[in-house]
Amino acid sequence: MANSSPCMKAVRVPKSEAEQVRRLAEKLGVKDKSRRITATGDYVEIPIIDSAESFFKGYTIVEQDNPVFSRKRSLREILRGKVPEELIPTNYKVIGDIVVVKLDERAREYAKVIGEALMQINPCKAVWCDYGRYGMKRKPRMELIAGEGSVTEHRENGCRFRIDVAKVMFSLGNQAERMRIARLVEDGEVVVDMFAGIGYFSIPIAVHSKARRIYSIEINPESYKLLLENIKLNDVGNIVPILGDSQFVTPEGVADRVVMGHIYCHDYLHTAIRALKERGVVHYHEATPEAVIDRPVRRVEKACRKMGKKCRILGFKKVKNYSPGVYHVVVDAEVY
Repeated sequence: MANSSPCMKAVRVPKSEAEQVRRLAEKLGVKDKSRRITATGDYVEIPIIDSAESFFKGYTIVEQDNPVFSRKRSLREILRGKVPEELIPTNYKVIGDIVVVKLDERAREYAKVIGEALMQINPCKAVWCDYGRYGMKRKPRMELIAGEGSVTEHRENGCRFRIDVAKVMFSLGNQAERMRIARLVEDGEVVVDMFAGIGYFSIPIAVHSKARRIYSIEINPESYKLLLENIKLNDVGNIVPILGDSQFVTPEGVADRVVMGHIYCHDYLHTAIRALKERGVVHYHEATPEAVIDRPVRRVEKACRKMGKKCRILGFKKVKNYSPGVYHVVVDAEVY
């Protein structure tokens, strides 16, 4: 398993350049807001998120052993005496200027007061309660519990994503993986993104690589509409958006690399292999129980055998914890 502990990286810059670099980090959406900017002697350390180092070439990147964390009045402090302590959520997500929180079933009667408290400690316009996903299209079940509005713009790794949290999903936990794939793409490659969504992988690949063409396939019309908006928002011209079921509309024999970013897509492995040229790489995602942790690799190998192909496993990585005892993993496989 990959080490899942957070990296506490920071950019060390001379004090004279600190403000310029701080603004750049915030513009790119890569400043780690959970840590404070610190100064030592003639230098300042500006905390950044993992995988953002490439934006600060020419500066020293350091690993902070003793980071200084920002101090906010905690949600627990605000809700003490208003909500039973065991029902107060311990974590939540901030997407653009919207907060998304999951609540215990018993906590839903306190949803409004929890939402209002979250707005006190976060500069946001709305708080939505996340009740999970449903269907192959992974549509979210959401409820507005404070503020108003569901559309926001989220920035990460120098990319801009227009999102409607009430209609499409967005996983912050996949941020490093999105950037990892973008960095693997070589100049001139043709990429097929089989489950493109709003451009989760396609946009970072277009922004941070020199891919010749990216076929971005999405079945959900609402996600597809946002994909088109995000292509314009990021001013990228090498994405070919395709609306439809990737099982039927994926081009064949064109790709150097195929991204399968949906965690329930093993039935589409044969389609991914057909999309490749004589040789290429598939990045296959799956949610798998720890007891059968090798299942994704076996599925890729079996699909290749059925297609009369060979494969070499280049990597196997845990993206994040999906649920208790279940991991979201990705298999990198060279198919030939």
